[in-house]
Amino acid sequence: MTMKYPLHLLSIWSVLLLTPAITAAQSIEFSMTGQPKSFVVESRPYVVEGYGAARLGMTVDEVKAVIAKDYPSALSTLKDEVDPLARTRGLAVVVPALAPVQSLGPATISYIFGATTQRLISINVYWLLDAKANKLQRENLVAGGTALASDFVGWDWPILTAAKGHVTGPGVLILFACKDAAGGGVEVRLDGVAFDVEREQGPQGTPAVKPQYRPAPAGPAQLRLSFVANVDMPDIYRIPSGAF
Repeated sequence: MTMKYPLHLLSIWSVLLLTPAITAAQSIEFSMTGQPKSFVVESRPYVVEGYGAARLGMTVDEVKAVIAKDYPSALSTLKDEVDPLARTRGLAVVVPALAPVQSLGPATISYIFGATTQRLISINVYWLLDAKANKLQRENLVAGGTALASDFVGWDWPILTAAKGHVTGPGVLILFACKDAAGGGVEVRLDGVAFDVEREQGPQGTPAVKPQYRPAPAGPAQLRLSFVANVDMPDIYRIPSGAF
């Protein structure tokens, strides 16, 4: 199976920035599909620092050293590209499997470096299924997302920064997204999967209708885990005001 994987900065910023702005008067679609039923309660703040041995703030050379040490067999898959719009640089490797979802097979790890600092500002880990993926394969992707989300929901996160089970489009489900006290973000997202949808209306948060099943849309599917150094002020290029 040949899959193209992006090296550009992904959408975690829009999710984390827009979620707290949802008002009680709006109708919100959400889903309990994939939400962890059990998890360890840590009772202390989570700090977004990185993934594996890669720490946000590292240089390109430092991250390459991490890749060479932790994933030596993946060096042949290394890609190094620049996003012409965000002016960020990205490294990506494909590894055979990653905990805690080894059963999902190969995973891509993408490291994004800031436009001005050239230091690591985002890490994205994703598992891809092509358009031919069957129902069971997509369900396994959801189960993998549950396993990932269970690592985060039990921590002490700042109030009004968490999104759980938010439906943001056809087949798109944010299992968990949150910001830490310093503004770093983490997100577990599913694309191209089936789930049950409820609609929440009013300040009491009472479901207005019973859950509605929505099948997976046609096309590929993806599970993505993202870590971001600064949700509110990412180090990406912005067109100066008045440039047009």
